[in-house]
Amino acid sequence: MGKKNKYKQEEEKAPAAPAPAQQQQQQPQTAVRQAAPQASTSSGASGSGGQQSGGGWQKQGGGGQAGQGWGGQQKQSQGQQGRAPFQQPRASQQDQGHQGGYQQRQQGQGGYQAQGQQARAPQQDQGPQGGYQQRQPGQQAQGRYPQHQQGQGGYQGQQGRAPQQDQQGGYQQRQQGQQAQGRYPQHQQGQGGYQAQGQQPRAPQQDQGQQGGYQQRQQGQQYQSRGPPQRGAQAAPMLPQPAGSIKRGTIGKPGQVAVNYLDIDMSKMPPMAYHYDVKIMPERPKKFYRQAFEQFRINQLGGAVAAYDGRASCYSVDKLPVKTQNSEVTVTDSNGRTLRYTVEIKETGDSEIDLKSLNNYMTERIFDKPMRAMQCMEVVMAAPCHNKAIRAGRSFFKMSDPGKRWELDDGYEALVGLYQAVILGDKPFLNVDISHKSFPIAMPVIEYLERYGLKTRINNTTDLGYSRRHIEPFLRGINVVYTPPKSFATAPRVYKVNGLSQSPASSQTFEQDGKKITIADYFKSRNYKLQYPHLHCLHVGPAVKNILLPIELCTIEAGQALNRKDGATQVANMIKFAATSTNVRKGKIMDLLKFFQHNADPTISRFGIRIANDFIVVSTRTLNPPQVEYQGNKWCPVRNGSWRMDSMRFLEPKPKAHKWAIVYFDPPQGRKMHFNQVGDFERQVLNQSKSVSMSLAAKAEFRTFKDERSLDEVFGDLKRNQFDLAFVIIPQFGASYDTIKQKAELQHGILTQCIKQFTVERKLNPQTIGNILLKVNSKLNGINHKLKDDPRMPMLKNAMFLGADVTHPSPDQREIPSVVGVAASHDPYGAAYNMQYRLQRSALEEIEDMQSITLEHLRVYQQYRKSYPEHILYYRDGVSDGQFPKIKNEELRGINAACAKVGIKPKICCVIVVKRHHTRFFPNGEPSQYNKFNNVDPGTVVDRTIVHPNEMQFFMVSHQSIQGTAKPTRYNVIENTGNLDIDLLQQLTYNLCHMFPRCNRSVSYPAPAYLAHLVAARGRVYLTGATRFLDLKKEYEKRKIVPEFMKTNPMYFV
Repeated sequence: MGKKNKYKQEEEKAPAAPAPAQQQQQQPQTAVRQAAPQASTSSGASGSGGQQSGGGWQKQGGGGQAGQGWGGQQKQSQGQQGRAPFQQPRASQQDQGHQGGYQQRQQGQGGYQAQGQQARAPQQDQGPQGGYQQRQPGQQAQGRYPQHQQGQGGYQGQQGRAPQQDQQGGYQQRQQGQQAQGRYPQHQQGQGGYQAQGQQPRAPQQDQGQQGGYQQRQQGQQYQSRGPPQRGAQAAPMLPQPAGSIKRGTIGKPGQVAVNYLDIDMSKMPPMAYHYDVKIMPERPKKFYRQAFEQFRINQLGGAVAAYDGRASCYSVDKLPVKTQNSEVTVTDSNGRTLRYTVEIKETGDSEIDLKSLNNYMTERIFDKPMRAMQCMEVVMAAPCHNKAIRAGRSFFKMSDPGKRWELDDGYEALVGLYQAVILGDKPFLNVDISHKSFPIAMPVIEYLERYGLKTRINNTTDLGYSRRHIEPFLRGINVVYTPPKSFATAPRVYKVNGLSQSPASSQTFEQDGKKITIADYFKSRNYKLQYPHLHCLHVGPAVKNILLPIELCTIEAGQALNRKDGATQVANMIKFAATSTNVRKGKIMDLLKFFQHNADPTISRFGIRIANDFIVVSTRTLNPPQVEYQGNKWCPVRNGSWRMDSMRFLEPKPKAHKWAIVYFDPPQGRKMHFNQVGDFERQVLNQSKSVSMSLAAKAEFRTFKDERSLDEVFGDLKRNQFDLAFVIIPQFGASYDTIKQKAELQHGILTQCIKQFTVERKLNPQTIGNILLKVNSKLNGINHKLKDDPRMPMLKNAMFLGADVTHPSPDQREIPSVVGVAASHDPYGAAYNMQYRLQRSALEEIEDMQSITLEHLRVYQQYRKSYPEHILYYRDGVSDGQFPKIKNEELRGINAACAKVGIKPKICCVIVVKRHHTRFFPNGEPSQYNKFNNVDPGTVVDRTIVHPNEMQFFMVSHQSIQGTAKPTRYNVIENTGNLDIDLLQQLTYNLCHMFPRCNRSVSYPAPAYLAHLVAARGRVYLTGATRFLDLKKEYEKRKIVPEFMKTNPMYFV
């Protein structure tokens, strides 16, 4: 992908096969230059005399043709170096090389794009045009794909350019003697997107660099508004290449969409800011630090404007007086108690922050992210939010307006917050979005108990002892305000709850002046009679102090952000509240921006910043969906992210008639399942399995179990009789899914398909059964469907798709380990996968055991395919931005080590899949019957303007959102040794989103990563029931999947 030119020279230097080692090094620029005439490098390093079989994406053309790679991936057959008449040796002009999307080939080559570059006259430099490049003067348009320079083959042609020419749509060219910058040699010019910048010294006349939006053309050419130059019928218009050194994608239908990023006007920003360390004593309570700093700023700093981060840093554009006299300040909390703090500030070691770096990191092309200036900006942009809202993470939650509370059940309410973050794209932007979080409702604890905890009125016989286990989880860790009775004459205080006392207030005793006294009597002795002496007390504050407070005197404090896992009802209610159309979401964001009024804030103004009041608009491309192929060469079109099997049959079901059983719960007493419902289920499954040609034995065996022990007997018996599959009907109460899976997979090694009893009794319809059969066919090693090959875009041959995910426990359960899940394909289509899971210490982001995992996957791949993969495409889920280097250094090292062990050196492309971000797309128009939430179409890609100019990344929405605003997935390519072209990678990624076996829809991220997520979830199921994890290696050994079961049904986990 973007590194394309790096390898160009190979063709030149080594007509024979380039050695892999050589692939890596960067040759001098001139070599790159000359190689341009050839179509550019393939993804393979293996090619010998004839076409390069790059194992890769190329499909070789016969005879003299260049391999038809895509988007820049072809390698000419070596014999072709003495080239077609059109290629004369070029002098100055050897600049055109990378063409846009599909590379042009030499003349006469079929396929897409003609490319004959002749030596071209110096004058025509036409820069990157918006859509197509121009033809040479006097040249007449040839047919649809003119064969010549302007190779407009489906995608973008190449004009002849003067020595200094700018690049075409596709890759950027460099100027002649110019040296490659950065990693990826392409270069500056080509700005697309937003930025206007004409860099490079160009010959005098061709000066206009490209202007914003679409690029301008050269002399006398009129500005092209958008889309194709107005000439005869042409193929679709092409987006220009943006600035930066990385080639961006070119295929797909162009369009535009608003993104929730605001332009930041920094024209009045001072060049320098100063960073100070802030030290506040005493260390606790921290929640009044802001008030303390504010007092200090007014009293001791003479009201100078400073942005404080609430902990230990502040930023100012003025030098602050460090030597302040009398740094003591007093703060009053909401309950009227006063606290004293001392505040000191001192300059940090390197206190000057270069704010200009935010403006010029594009023009100066310094691609290190201007980190310190960004941290400063984040703190400044948060200034107006702190005193109006509750901060949780990067979001600021506004308290609900009176009478408009959205309750989530269990004593929580949903609040809406403004999320904001400074993002570097072509320039800095402010990403604004809404986030939703549950907060405990501020109310007396008695009211909480009556409405949610006990759900009954409290009277003088109520005993909390029985319902303790329901109430304590809510109260534990929550802050309460204790208001002492009037007779005590002391101010209210806030405490954190540890739980309930052992006994009610009427019998719970403590020592006072050497005598034991009950809590109720103690309050009575101080002139306050408890209303509910029979209720337990709250145990609060430091555990050592043993402070007990009567429940009736406590109220839940308002605005507490808790790190808790929400319960199922809360989640369901939250989704109802949060899932809205893009139009409603934008309205909520705009309301919060009005509420916070950033531009009116003195801190933001002092830093010379203004934010725009509407979203930016970016260019999009919508990729074509693949076609889904079923048995007998029948294929289905994908519409709007889904397709219907109708009369199709599974591509490759296993022909043997599988022995199957239905196991259901038959308790000795209580509610039983009707036998005829089980029979009905058997009949429907059989009928539908025939219609998709999945073969099950004509009769299922029925087995019942009455408890977990009898379940073991049933599974043991089915195993001895070599059953291929057991449908297990899960009762509402009794054996759980987790128990069933542990027994079936860790002890007996039998394939199960669970289905809830409720579903069998109430919801048995053809669609439900159809969905279950998608899973069952995959579990029985069948292949549901594959994607029809598109000759324009040949997919990778002999590639292993690897997906990995690590699931972490929620913050309140740190003693549970993290679970690693890895899935890898072992078939030609990327449809059949095998899995590995591991346990590792909690919250560890990178996978420690990657080498042994990969070895196992390679072994299985070799067993099925009789060869090792030439490409490994690794989709890694669940990694935050700061961890990319770790993945590169540790996991990729593990993969490479495993490959070296079996003696192969495949090309590796590592793509990080990021779902935790707040970028959303907001199309024009209103929701409609077919697009209820007004989302962009599946296949929409954005890889310009909002991505960092020096990083290979793109956003893609590959799914149709069922509810709410679709979340684009962000893909960051951190390793690409096979130099796969970006167009290829984007289409392949989109195609893999159609390969998830559980549903006939395109999912939101590629199947390998999705399956890895299922593997990790299954690993988590194996941990259920255990509480102490001392030695993770031993714990894992105890939970190994039955090896022979894993061998016979590698895809048992879908």
